[in-house]
Amino acid sequence: MHPASPSRRRFLTAGSAGLVALTVPSHVFGSAPPVLVGLDAEFFDRTSTSDEAVQLGAQTAIDDINAMGGVLGGRPLQLITTDNRSLPARGVANVEQLGNLPDMTAYLGGKFSPVVLEQLAHIHAVRLPLLAPWSAADAIVDNQYRPNYAFRVGLRDSIAMEALLEAIAARGLQRMGLIAPSSAWGRSCQFFIERHLIHRTDRSLELAGVEWHRWGSDRLIDEGYRALVQKGAEAIVLVANEPEGATLVKAVAQLSDANRRPIFSHWGITGGRFTELCGPALQEVDLEVAQSFSFARVKSPEGVRLAQRATEHFGVDDPLKVPSATGIGPAYDLVRLLGLAIEQARSTTRAAIHEALEHLPPYSGVVGHFAPAFTPLRHEALRARDVLICRFDADGRLVPRNIGG
Repeated sequence: MHPASPSRRRFLTAGSAGLVALTVPSHVFGSAPPVLVGLDAEFFDRTSTSDEAVQLGAQTAIDDINAMGGVLGGRPLQLITTDNRSLPARGVANVEQLGNLPDMTAYLGGKFSPVVLEQLAHIHAVRLPLLAPWSAADAIVDNQYRPNYAFRVGLRDSIAMEALLEAIAARGLQRMGLIAPSSAWGRSCQFFIERHLIHRTDRSLELAGVEWHRWGSDRLIDEGYRALVQKGAEAIVLVANEPEGATLVKAVAQLSDANRRPIFSHWGITGGRFTELCGPALQEVDLEVAQSFSFARVKSPEGVRLAQRATEHFGVDDPLKVPSATGIGPAYDLVRLLGLAIEQARSTTRAAIHEALEHLPPYSGVVGHFAPAFTPLRHEALRARDVLICRFDADGRLVPRNIGG
């Protein structure tokens, strides 16, 4: 078992997968009833850090809003967390609990798209807005529900795959192989890669092959890599979480230079203790990773405070060493946007908040400037131009390829 941060230990020792309420300063707000924000994530996942990162971003935003007087004339926001243990059925049960709470205005989802996808039917039944900072399946937002209660400030698989292919083309590489989980996540990423290849005008890229690995298992992923190299792959697109990604990195590091290929990875590998799991092998592999947020780009006072809070919370000496940082910024902005929506709605009524989320004014967040974040026809705040391609440097910092861009 890895050593947990103090906040993570406090959560885990609660000893329950039920509701956990984070307190609000009663000396400031007195008896004013709190306005609730939910967070359902994989808090008991052994290697995850994305859950803690999303919680930190959300709680910091709540603290900032409360420091300015709260919402609705002096009511504090309060975060309520539930643990889904990475299980869709538990995630659905948790959302049922959250949806039954008076003054629950919205909830943030966790890392795993299969959990969030299973929650969609219930959140629409009770009209509980979903705020997605990490989970990437296109179908979370591109769902069949009208009105649509899912909103995302984070990457989606389709634009991430496009960005990774463009990064491969920029390196002058042509034949790529895909390593993906044998799940809906992996199949959707394969679909988006193939669709992008068809629509490219220069036709310089081609898919040499696809190798599947079992989600949650790191067995045989290195064999898939070797099979793609034998098929002539000059680059590897990796869709995986941190355990499988680390296994591949360590396997590639042991190969001769002639058999090493650059790896272009989905941000799933950064959702946990990836650098720790890789160890020194990480510096032996040519690895680029898609991200939706980096503290390297932060300039606003809110972003600087968030970076300071994150380094203190995780006990690191540099914001670029903060684990799962790509979940912190989106979670922060989502809660700040929710606060604006509550004020605009002048109510905790979910339908009114949904309407307000679709008609917000421009907002400059830590992730970027949204003008606006959402519209009635667009519930995705980020686009292809917002993707950052990053590399781990010799100090273990995850650095955008062009910090000044």
